[in-house]
Amino acid sequence: LPSLILTQPSPDDGPIPDGMLPVSAITISGSSGGYEGAGGVYYQNLTGLSIDYDALLKQTPSLGQPADGPQVLILHTHTSEAYSDGASYYDPNISTYDQNDARNVVAVGDTLAAALERQGIAVLHDTTHCDTPSFNQAYNKSRTVAEEALAANPSIRVIVDLHRDSMISSQGVKYRPLLTVDGTPTAQLMLVVGSPKNGLEHPGWKDNLALAARLYQILEQQTPGLMRPIHISANRYNQHLLPGAMLVEVGTCANTQAQADAAVELLAAGLARLLQEAV
Repeated sequence: LPSLILTQPSPDDGPIPDGMLPVSAITISGSSGGYEGAGGVYYQNLTGLSIDYDALLKQTPSLGQPADGPQVLILHTHTSEAYSDGASYYDPNISTYDQNDARNVVAVGDTLAAALERQGIAVLHDTTHCDTPSFNQAYNKSRTVAEEALAANPSIRVIVDLHRDSMISSQGVKYRPLLTVDGTPTAQLMLVVGSPKNGLEHPGWKDNLALAARLYQILEQQTPGLMRPIHISANRYNQHLLPGAMLVEVGTCANTQAQADAAVELLAAGLARLLQEAV
């Protein structure tokens, strides 16, 4: 995904050892970045597709009536995406991927699942490693995972494909999208919505987009500054499977797991409200 950098801040204070590269915290604001949008919801639309943003906000997302069984499926197409140690510099020779589920997005998915369950929402968290043995075939594998889960659990109303982003400048600066919420450092979130631009059938993509717009509104009302602009992609990202399918980027490879955990606690509250009203 392209970087959504509004400024080029200086790296965090502190000496950078030889061979290391800097990490810099940044807060990305749609309202001050010249992004298009309406009703306080901002977008980065690189598809060239025409979108009526005002009409999106008038569309009431429908996820169907709740039924017995899990309402939310959490999965990870890029399962090995991992986080940082929080230092103000990084070693460019060390991978930002990790197969250990205690150190990658699966652990953040566990936090999200637990937070949703505390809200009374039944969750299925599938921890299948979709990016192995082939990273390039990860979306094919995660589509199979999602299809099997939907067939076995028709109660599922929302699919959360949970990722973490990567924001690295051409000079090698890693960016850590961050805000402080009640004294807690918290990673910013970004919703990614697919489209049929690349030729794959996706007739209901604007339903996914309307849902993302409403969730963005809810989360910004709850925690102003939490959201980066919604990224509208030419790729489909398996979102054709369900009107409630979404891809959520929780921070970047420069955020810590604790910052990501803090973000998905807030995401859970927003999803709970969305599920209550989107029937």
